[in-house]
Amino acid sequence: MTMDVLDRKAPPRPSSSVITFIFPTAPASSQAIMSFFSNPGRDRHDAESEPFPPPRTQATGLPKESHATLLDITKLRPESSLTTWGNEVLHVLRPFKLDGLVDIDLARPRPGDSNYNRWKFWTLIVAGWLFNQVDASLQHRVRARSNAPTFADEVFSTIKLLSLSNQSQFLVNELKKWEEIKRATFATPADFIMAYQNQFNRLKTEHHEPAYDIALSRLLQELHGEVLKVPFIQEEVKDLGRPVDYQLFVYYCKVLVSESRKPTVSENDHANMGNHGDPRGRTRGRDISYHGWRQSAKGRGPAWD
Repeated sequence: MTMDVLDRKAPPRPSSSVITFIFPTAPASSQAIMSFFSNPGRDRHDAESEPFPPPRTQATGLPKESHATLLDITKLRPESSLTTWGNEVLHVLRPFKLDGLVDIDLARPRPGDSNYNRWKFWTLIVAGWLFNQVDASLQHRVRARSNAPTFADEVFSTIKLLSLSNQSQFLVNELKKWEEIKRATFATPADFIMAYQNQFNRLKTEHHEPAYDIALSRLLQELHGEVLKVPFIQEEVKDLGRPVDYQLFVYYCKVLVSESRKPTVSENDHANMGNHGDPRGRTRGRDISYHGWRQSAKGRGPAWD
């Protein structure tokens, strides 16, 4: 019995070929692994990076050579605004996609570029048009330069450079006009407020406006004793917890116009004000505060609603 057990052969082990088939000994190639994660529908050429677009120049996006009528604008004179004139120039050129021609920061195309002739056609037209948008005295100064400008960006930058001294004097005059606007020179408070705000906006267009808190404070001082809600607004501005910006300045101008069309401050109203001009009965009236306007109208309706 024992011998039979010893003589019995053990069952054959699986051959190495079977084991190799179940567990491959050779590692998969990197190409095979990458193909598993890659998109099979993607072509090899799609993976290559696209070429960078050509750099933008003054010739980019120009229309074909054709006849175009550029409207005349108000001529630039020594006493006029260089900023307004420059904005009008761009307003005329943009619909034709020609505004890039006066951008000195954009490179010009090189003579060998395919669109060089198109650029030269349009830049000479715009240069001649710009020259006719300034008065005769400035035209003479442009011509008198040793290197007379030829292309549009040269003419535009030369005109601005020669007009800087006039622009500085223009800003001084505009600021003086704003400072000289007084309540006594206008028939009604509303007329004064609107003239005051309009002149302030002109200075803002020139990026030369006074500080907003100073402008509002001066406006309130001019109307103190005439518009009932002025002391209330002065107190609120102190408690806003934020600096006065342009939005606040415009808001209070609208409020003051509305309030100025109501009856003026009477002797009884003066008697109801404290030592610092604080109206004691302000809570009985309509809420015209900035916070109240933001909460009720959410800043979308008229400032005085």
